[in-house]
Formats: sequence, C-alpha cells, structure tokens
Amino acid sequence: MGLRKKPESALLFMAIAYRADQPRQWIDEQILQPFGTVWDKSEPFLFSYSDYYAPEMGAPLEKQFVIFQGLYPVENAVATKLQALELEQQFSREGRRTVNIDPGYLTLAKLVLTTTKNYDHRIHIGKGLYGDVQLRFRKGRFVFNPWTYPDYQAQKQLDFLYRAREYLHKLIKEHET
Repeated sequence: MGLRKKPESALLFMAIAYRADQPRQWIDEQILQPFGTVWDKSEPFLFSYSDYYAPEMGAPLEKQFVIFQGLYPVENAVATKLQALELEQQFSREGRRTVNIDPGYLTLAKLVLTTTKNYDHRIHIGKGLYGDVQLRFRKGRFVFNPWTYPDYQAQKQLDFLYRAREYLHKLIKEHET
C-alpha cells in the first residue's frame, strides 16, 4: 500500500510575453505584483521562436522568466493559473491579449507549466487546466523533452533556471533546520 507524501518543495515560476513597447513598470506593478514578491527576473529576450502570439498581440514581442520569493505550494497551481487568466482578460483590448502569462513551478526535479491546452503529454490538474513538464533535471543538468519550447532550451534562460534551482536548494536547506 502506498502512502501519500508531502509534495516536493517548489518555487513559483512565470513566463511573461508582452509587446516590446509595453512599459516594464506596468508589467512589474500590474502583472507580477499580484502574485507576490519577485526574487529575480531573467533579462527580457526577443520572442522570435514562434509567431503564434503575433496575430493576437502584435509584434515584436518580448518575453521574460520570473521567479518569486519563498517556497510555493504546488497545490496552488490551478488557482495561480486562473488568476493569470483573469489578469490576461482584464488587460485585453478589443478581445486581444496585451500580455500572455504562463505560470508554473520549479522543483529540484522539474519545471512544470500550467496551461489550458490539452495534449497527449499533459495531465489534467483541475478545472480544465493541465500540467506540462517542460524540463527535467537529470545528472546535474536540465533535460529537454520532445515538446520543450525552444525558448526554454536557450542557454541564457537555462542559466537563469539553474540560478533559481540553486535558490530553491538553499530555501529547502533553511527549512530543514
């Protein structure tokens, strides 16, 4: 008989895509602040890996990875994604998003995104939302899946995630003592 275990410790992760002409202060105050205190942000990068969002949001788009301070209960993943969807709707103009907010969480073992889209590699986590393991951590490095988005494979973004993983490791050690 299996026994239920406490979920692994995690950090709240967010990927934010927005038009390059959006003021960064707006992103910080209106989009990020409702989720808590930011620990660190990657450098914004040109989102040139796909034109998926361009018809809706325009171009050029920038994207940024964000990690929030403190441990994040993975049980909150559904509520966090619903909050992100509400913010996307709130800041939409004429039925088009001005920002795309992709929350998820980082554990020592993986990076999981939450999404509204179901595919064969995603699992339902509640309320019509799905969990998608973008990266796995094996033998000291992040490992890609066949479906891992190209921007999650870029070295600058991976370097940011390695730093975030070190921060998580430090938090876990502090909570053990």
